[in-house]
Parts: sequence; structure tokens; C-alpha cells
Amino acid sequence: MSLLRLSSVAKSYTRGNRATAILRDASLVVEPGSLVSVYGGRASGKTTLLKLAAGIEAPDDGVVAIADRRLDALSKRQLLELRRETLGWVDRDGPYDSRLTMETYVALPLYRELGSRPARSRALDCLAALGARQYAEARWDDLSNAQRVLCAIAHATALEPRLLIADDPTAGLGLLDRERICQVLRAVADDGLGVLVAVPDISATLRSHETRALVAGRLLSPADDTPDDSGAEVVDLATRRSA
Repeated sequence: MSLLRLSSVAKSYTRGNRATAILRDASLVVEPGSLVSVYGGRASGKTTLLKLAAGIEAPDDGVVAIADRRLDALSKRQLLELRRETLGWVDRDGPYDSRLTMETYVALPLYRELGSRPARSRALDCLAALGARQYAEARWDDLSNAQRVLCAIAHATALEPRLLIADDPTAGLGLLDRERICQVLRAVADDGLGVLVAVPDISATLRSHETRALVAGRLLSPADDTPDDSGAEVVDLATRRSA
């Protein structure tokens, strides 16, 4: 069973009388235990792709399925339940209240299910698993960009989702911090989660099990035709397997 499947997905946005195609016939599969990276330049449609994958937006055409359940066949309530049970979204904007400690921030999704004390205990475990236990008493504004990403991943994995989605988790990071985040995402996948990330720099895909290039609205692999000369180099690097 695939955790995530996009089949021939298309998406356009209309401004005035002009429609702009963002995605064309995009297909993608994320299996348990795999880290799949989508590489693309600025405004290439990466965020739109992830929002479709997460059920935040609906495609104009094609099918999105999570855990073999077609999202277009679900009611709003069913979709929310499926997302809560299955999906973790890494939010780089951080908590709604900047006064919250990272322990409280990570514990927030757990309060309803566990109660306060067990939720906080699991939050500390989540931070520790990512090497971020030392930030438990820190506030968002006190952390570096890389430290914020670690805490955001802890928050997204607190409910033990099966699928993790992260939009540009390495954007704006230096080389060492980027490598640290990539190692963490690979470790999360190696623990059995399916992980889908969008990245702006192809160097951030080195630890991925699979990398796809998003060019001219299409997800490309070496078997695909290059839509134009500007995408040729990207296509050559589009799909990679690492041990």
C-alpha cells in the first residue's frame, strides 16, 4: 500500500482572464520508509504540489490518494480525520504564540489525546529523538533557523504520523545545517515513515531515496523528455538512489 499517490495531477491558477498552469500531468508515489525529494527553482510549483499531496488544495484534474484513500471521495470531516491520523506537516512558521516554549509547542497536538503531563513527556521524547532536547525551554525567537526546523519536525511527528511533508526545510540554511536537517529527514524515513520534501537546492537531495525535478510544471525523471533546453541539466540529476 502506498502512503501517498499522485496520478496525472494538474493544477492551474487564474488571475483576471489569464490561467497559469502550475502542474501538468504530475505523478508521484511515496512508500513507507522512503525519503522523496522534489527539486525545483523559485516559483516552480513545489509548494502547490505539497499542498495537493496534503489535501490542503484540490487538483483540477487527476487523483491524490493517501493510504489508498482518494481524497476527492472524502467529505471535509473525513479528510480532516485522515490528515490528523496519517499526515504530519512541517511548519516553518512556528507556534501561533511566540511565548510558548518548544516543549509546549511540540506537546500541543497531544493534549487532547494524552492530557498535559503525558503530552509533555512525549514532547521531550520527540525533541530528544531529533537531537533537540536542549531546546525544550527555548522560545521560537531564541532559536536559529536550523534549530527551528528541528523543533518543527518534532511538532509534526508528535502524533506519530505515517507520512511527513516538509516544504523547503533546508531553505536559507548553511551547508552544515542543511546536512544536519537532511540527515534527520533520512533518519525519520529509515524509521519507517514516508517523507516528501520540496527543496530549492539539488545538494539537499543527496540523502534522498528518490529525487524528482519539477520543471515547467512537470515532474521529471531520466526516462522523461526534457520540455526545453533550460531543464536539461536538472533532468540529468533528477532521480537518484542512495544506499
